[in-house]
Amino acid sequence: MGTRILTADKSSAINSNKGYTMIDAWIDAIVRLLEKIITPISRKLDTLSALMAGIMSIPIFFDVLARLIFGKSIPGIIELEEFMMVLIVFLALAFTQIQKEHVDINLVFSRFPKWVQNLIETFNYSICLIVFSLMSWQTVIQVIKKFGEVSFSLGIPISIFLGVAAFGVILLTIVLLADLLRSISVVIKEGKWLGLMVAFSLAALLLASPFLIKMLPGRFGGLSLGMIGMVLLFILLLLKMPIGYAMAVTGFLGMLIISKKVAAPLSILGIAPYHSTASFIMAVVPLFILMGELAFYSGISKDLFDAANKWLGRLPGGLSMASVAGCAGFAAVCGDSMSTAVTMGAVSLPEMEKKKYSPSLATGSLAAGGTLGILIPPSVGFIFYAIITEESVGKLFIAGILPGLLLATLFMLSIFLMALYKPQMAPRGDRTSFEEKLISLKGVIPMLLLFFLILGGILGGIFSPTEGGGIGAVGAFLYALARRRISKENLMAALKETAKLTTKLLFILIGVGILGYFLAATRLPFILSDVVTGLPFGRHVILGAVLLLFIVLGCLMNVIPMILLTLPAIFPSIIALGFDPIWFGVVTVIVMEMGQITPPIGVNVFALSSVATEVPLETIFKGVLPFFVCMVLCVIILIIFPQIATFLPNLLF
Repeated sequence: MGTRILTADKSSAINSNKGYTMIDAWIDAIVRLLEKIITPISRKLDTLSALMAGIMSIPIFFDVLARLIFGKSIPGIIELEEFMMVLIVFLALAFTQIQKEHVDINLVFSRFPKWVQNLIETFNYSICLIVFSLMSWQTVIQVIKKFGEVSFSLGIPISIFLGVAAFGVILLTIVLLADLLRSISVVIKEGKWLGLMVAFSLAALLLASPFLIKMLPGRFGGLSLGMIGMVLLFILLLLKMPIGYAMAVTGFLGMLIISKKVAAPLSILGIAPYHSTASFIMAVVPLFILMGELAFYSGISKDLFDAANKWLGRLPGGLSMASVAGCAGFAAVCGDSMSTAVTMGAVSLPEMEKKKYSPSLATGSLAAGGTLGILIPPSVGFIFYAIITEESVGKLFIAGILPGLLLATLFMLSIFLMALYKPQMAPRGDRTSFEEKLISLKGVIPMLLLFFLILGGILGGIFSPTEGGGIGAVGAFLYALARRRISKENLMAALKETAKLTTKLLFILIGVGILGYFLAATRLPFILSDVVTGLPFGRHVILGAVLLLFIVLGCLMNVIPMILLTLPAIFPSIIALGFDPIWFGVVTVIVMEMGQITPPIGVNVFALSSVATEVPLETIFKGVLPFFVCMVLCVIILIIFPQIATFLPNLLF
C-alpha cells in the first residue's frame, strides 16, 4: 500500500513538472515571437531617431544665418524643432528599453541572490506594464482628440506627432510585456512559484493602494501624502526600477489618491509624454550632446592635451596637470563629466604610463578632471537646473566659468604639491622650446573659437542657448570635416550616442512631469519650505545638510537624474532661506559631482576604469581623495565668497 502511494506521488510530481515545462515553453515561444517582431522595428526606428538628432541642428543654423544676413527669421523653426524632439525620443524609446539603457540605481539590488533579483524584476515589470499600458491607451485618446488640429506656424497636423508618441509608448509597452514574460519564465525554471505569487500579489497591492487608502477613515494631509509618495519612490529606485518609470508610477498612484475621479490621473498619463518632450527649450539637450560627440571624434581632446603637455609637461606632475587642463578645455565643448573623463583618459593615460606615473595619481586626476565637464559651460547639468528652477541658462553658463577655473586651479595645485613631495609619483616630462609651445596652441584655437562663439552669441543676444547648441554642433561638424577626422561610421556613432542619451534624459523628464502633478497637488515642496525655514538652525546648517544629501545621492546616480529628482522638492526651501538661485546652481553641480568620484558607486571612477583596465578600482578611489578635498575647499570658498559665482552674471546681465 505504501509503495502504491509513493508511486502515485511521483507520478503526480512528474505530471506537475510537465505542466510547468509546458507553461514555460509557451511563455518562451511568445517571448521569441515578440522579439522577432519588435527588435528589428525598434532598431530601425532607433537609427531614424539618430538621423533626426543630426538633422535638427541644420534648421537652427540657417535660421540664425538668415537673421544675421537678411534680418528675418525662417518661419516655423520652433515648431520644427519641437516635432523633431518628439521623433528623437519616441522613436528610440523601445530600443533603449531593449538595450536596458534607461537610467537606474544599482545599489541594493545587486546584493540580493539571483532568484530574488528575478522576482524583483517580475514585480517591477508587472507594475510598469500596467501603468504604461494605461499611458498607451491615453496617448491614443490624445491623438483622437487632436485629430484635425494643426500647428500655428507650419500648419502641420499635430496628430501626426502625437501618433508617433503614442506608437513609441505602445512599442515600449510591448517590450515591457516581453520583459515580464521573460522574467516569469526564469522564475518558473527556478521553481519559485510561491515567490512568483508574492511578486504578483505585491504588485497588485501597490496598484490597488490608492483605492485602499481612500477607504481608510480620516484624510491624509498634503505633507503626509507627499512623504508617502517620496518613500515609495525611493523604495522603487532601490529595487532598480529605472528612474523615469519610478517617477511616473509614483506620480500616477499619488494622483489616484488625491483625485476624486480616475479620469484626471489617466489624462495626465496621456498628456505628459508629448508635452514633456515637444519643447524648443529641451532641444538644447541633444544639440549640446551632439556638439560634444563631434568634438570627440574631431580629435580636439588630443589637441588640447598635446598643447597642455607642451606648456606644463616639464613641471612636477606636468602630465597630470596637462590632463586636468585638457579636461577643462574639453569641458568647454562637451558638457558631461563622464564623457570628459573617458575621452581625456583615452588620450592622456598612455602617456602617463610611459612616464611611469603613479596609477592612483594618473587615474585620480582624470576622474576628478572629468567633473569639470558639467561645471564649465556649456553644461547639460546647468540646462536641466535652469529648466527645473526656471532660471536663466545664460546666467548659469556664465556663473560656472570662474568656479570652474578655480576648481581646475585647485586640482592642478594639489598635483603640483604632491609631485614636489613625492617626485617618484610624477616624473617631469621632456623640455619643449617656446616655439613648440606656440605651435601647439594651434590645436586649442578651434575649441576657443567654438567656446567664445557660443557664449558670445548667447550673451550678445544674437541667439538663444538652444540656438547656441545648434551653432556649436554645426561648428564642431565643420571642424571635424575640415580636419578630415570624421568618417561615416564615426558620424553615425556620434548621432546614435546623442539620440540614446537624449532619450534616457527626456524619459526621466517625462517621469518628472507626471510626478510634478502629484507634488503640486500635495504642495509638498512649499510645505517643506515652510518647515525648513521654521527650523531653529542657521541657514548655513540647513544648507550643509542639503549639500551632504547631494554628496550621498551623487554616489548613486548621475548629476542630471539627481537634479531632476531632488530639485523640485528642495529648491523652494533654498530660495526661502535667501540663497541666490544662480549661486546655488553652481554649488549644487560641484557638490553633486563630488559623489561622482566617491565610493561606493562613483560613476566617473567606473567609467574611467573602462579605459584604465589594469588599474584596480580601489587604486582609482584612493587617487581621487586629494581632489575630493579640493572640491570641498572650492565649495567652502564659494560659500564665503559667493561673488565668485555671481560677479560675471551680475556684470553681464
